[in-house]
Amino acid sequence: MTGDISQLHDIQNFNGGFISFAGGDGGKITHKGTVTNGVLSFENVNYAPELKHSLLSVLQVCEKGYSTHFTDKVCLILNPGIVIPEEWILVRSKRDGNAYIIDMNHNLPEQVTYLFSKVSEHNAMLWHRRLGHANAKNLNRLAKNEIVCGLPIKDFITFEKCVVCTQGKHPRKPHFPKMVNSISKVL
Repeated sequence: MTGDISQLHDIQNFNGGFISFAGGDGGKITHKGTVTNGVLSFENVNYAPELKHSLLSVLQVCEKGYSTHFTDKVCLILNPGIVIPEEWILVRSKRDGNAYIIDMNHNLPEQVTYLFSKVSEHNAMLWHRRLGHANAKNLNRLAKNEIVCGLPIKDFITFEKCVVCTQGKHPRKPHFPKMVNSISKVL
C-alpha cells in the first residue's frame, strides 16, 4: 500500500474501500498497480492518497518465494533458496491464515540452553531469589519443562512473602509513625 502514485505502474482505478489510520484518521483506496525496482516487483499494490508512508506486506514477500530478515535498523528481502542455519533459529512459528502465530509458551527451540545447579534441596525462596525473583508460575514452568537441572519438580505454589518483591511493587514510600500526635478531634 502506498500514498505515492509515482511509484505505481500499470495503474487501474480501484474501489478498495476505506482504511483507518492510527489517531482516528482514514483514507480511501482509489487505485491499484505494480511497484518495481527493476529486481523485485509487487502486483496489486493499493494507492490511498492520504497515506503518508508506504507499507509492505511480509506475507506477500514470502508468497513470492523470498524471505525477510529484520533488525533494529534495516529490513532485508533475501533471494529464494537462502538457508538459515538451524542453530540460529530461536523460535519457529507456522502460518495460520494470513498471520504468523508465535506462542511463547510452546515454541521452545530444539536445542535449549540448560542452566545447572548442584543444589538439590527444595527451598522455594532460594530458587525464587536465585532465578531473579521469578514468580511461582514461571518456577513451575521451568521445573515442568526441565530447563533448569536440579530444580525440583514440585509445585511452587506457596512460598513465604519476599520483602524485596513487596518493596518493588510499592507505588509510594510507606508512612512512618509520627512521634507527636497532631489529631485534636474526630474527623
